[in-house]
Amino acid sequence: MKPERGPALELRSILPLLRERWKSVVATVLAAIAVGMVLTARQTPWYEARTTLFVSAWADGGDAAKAYQADLLSQQKVKSYSVIVRDKRVMRSVIDKLDLAVTPDALAARVSTDTLEDTVLLTIRVTDTSPQQAQRITDAVADEFIRLVPTLEATPDGSPSPVHVSVVSPADPPGVPVSPRPLRNLALATLAGLLAGAALATVRHAMDTSIKTTEQAEEITGTSLLGVIPRNPDQTGIAAVTEEDSSGRQVEAYRQVQTSMQFMDADQRTKVVVVTSSVPAEGKSVTSCNLALSIAESGRSVLLIDADLRRPQAAGYLGVPSGAGLTSVLIGQAELDDVIQPWGDTSLSVLASGPVPPNPSKLIGSNHMRRLLDELRSRYDMVIIDTPPVLPVADAIVLSALSDGAIFVVRHGHTRRDQVGKATAALRRAEVDVLGFILNMTPRRTEDAYNYYDAYSAGHAATSVGTLAGRLTGLREKIAIRL
Repeated sequence: MKPERGPALELRSILPLLRERWKSVVATVLAAIAVGMVLTARQTPWYEARTTLFVSAWADGGDAAKAYQADLLSQQKVKSYSVIVRDKRVMRSVIDKLDLAVTPDALAARVSTDTLEDTVLLTIRVTDTSPQQAQRITDAVADEFIRLVPTLEATPDGSPSPVHVSVVSPADPPGVPVSPRPLRNLALATLAGLLAGAALATVRHAMDTSIKTTEQAEEITGTSLLGVIPRNPDQTGIAAVTEEDSSGRQVEAYRQVQTSMQFMDADQRTKVVVVTSSVPAEGKSVTSCNLALSIAESGRSVLLIDADLRRPQAAGYLGVPSGAGLTSVLIGQAELDDVIQPWGDTSLSVLASGPVPPNPSKLIGSNHMRRLLDELRSRYDMVIIDTPPVLPVADAIVLSALSDGAIFVVRHGHTRRDQVGKATAALRRAEVDVLGFILNMTPRRTEDAYNYYDAYSAGHAATSVGTLAGRLTGLREKIAIRL
């Protein structure tokens, strides 16, 4: 039997959505409050004055039963009088008395009555834009109604009416308007803003086709996760994986990517790797630089090739001049050794793009490029190639086909699912081995979730290795004893 979906489950599904779209919700609430305050300020203040009438009926003699019947009669009369107070005859008399420029119906709409159950009290309330006018109209309504009662209660024989109406408390000028109510309007505007903000967040979430989780990227790309890179305020900067700066969240993230690559390539057969994305502004060039730095930190010789011949950026991020480079070698204007530049004291070397050619795809797909990559395989432990995005141009697909595999960069909350699907499908049609994907520029919560998983996995692996080492030690001791 399936458990029922209770409020707690629905709340758990709503809270992450509100946390993700909290800026939209806050903006909607603030806008609703601003509109509410403006409308409140533009409303005309209305004041309410009130007076209380006492309805009594008398009975002959001191008989208790008759007195009780008279009291019941008074209570019944109060209910009827609460309606008659707003009668047109009363309204016309008040209008004539105060010389008001309103119709009886319009004045009646501003008059209301209240009765207390099991009592003979009748409260008359009148609203007006002037507190003094509200007081005068209230007293006038009470006076004219009291004058009308004897006419209503007249007996056929002309004897006095047993019902008597008197004023208990005359009206006082109200000091505080009853409308508008700023606090109530503020509360209603806040509530309306919250509801509108939640609805807007739900609609935006439903219409948002960008990738925000590693599960979505795994499903669309059909590959495994290599790492999650946290968002950097200076996204054009380099993580600087060096001996002087060996800490930091981004540094550790790229080390995790490098470790994942080592586990995937246990035989060290993958030497030439293309780093690409589906569309521009995914952070692939920064990823290429940081990944190359991270691999170089481990002591392996690495060459970073800036092969984005349309918008070269990788060499510039590392501060390497790009006047001569890859295109210079491909067109025979320079020797390879003359344009490869070492980067600092690390085992990283950089091959800049060189002059931008008019036909990058043809140059990259040439046999000269194929022979160049074969030569670089024998020189370096790892070659990282930064390429253009897959969807705008074919350069990445051409280079990926010449490489040992491709790493796909997906930007959190920016790359659309259809873009990733089309790009990875194009790579597979070219029989490119997509090694995995990197979820880039993630917010803190996504990064933490991955770090917790990574910490758990690392702890589990360490425990397993320790257990295996202990068993091997015990086995060696047993063999020694037997010998």
